[in-house]
Amino acid sequence: DITFVISPGNHDGVRLMEPQPLLDEKYAWSLYDLKNVILTGNPAFVNIGTTKNFSGFDVLTYHGFSFPHYANSIPKLMATGLNSPEKIMAYLLKNRHLAPTHSSVQYFPFDEDQLIIKKVPDIFVSGHTHKSAVSYYNNVLMISIATWESMTAYQEKMGNQPDFCKVPLFNLKTREVKILDFEEKEAEGGRT
Repeated sequence: DITFVISPGNHDGVRLMEPQPLLDEKYAWSLYDLKNVILTGNPAFVNIGTTKNFSGFDVLTYHGFSFPHYANSIPKLMATGLNSPEKIMAYLLKNRHLAPTHSSVQYFPFDEDQLIIKKVPDIFVSGHTHKSAVSYYNNVLMISIATWESMTAYQEKMGNQPDFCKVPLFNLKTREVKILDFEEKEAEGGRT
């Protein structure tokens, strides 16, 4: 009864240039066979929670490959860097573009810029930083998704302190966000 929305990022088998196409059926055929999976490109705009009496929530998904550029070049973002993805997300929403600086991402040219935020979403979801964060900017719920991978040498070198094993849940009825924490921590005298 759960529907999954899957969009690619910089470690997936699609071009690195943005916007990225959805995963190719040739390589991800097993995902195409699942009835509860929606495959999208990156970025994508999807609607969730639609009912007969409610138009649902408009969700903007963006992997976030432009985030390091802004964390390293915008003075007000440099203090916390990639450890505050919600601040970068708010900056992008304010600028109504997912990569408002030329060369912040490798861009695949189209007649129309596919990274412009034309419609203000209800929810903006991203994940490139591996950092869990939930915040609001001008009534837009921003959710940065964590990862299942703990600290790597690369993350440490970049000064990033990733969260791992944290899954945000958005309650469609109450609009409450809860973070499930699956990280096992060692307690005194053994594991918990």
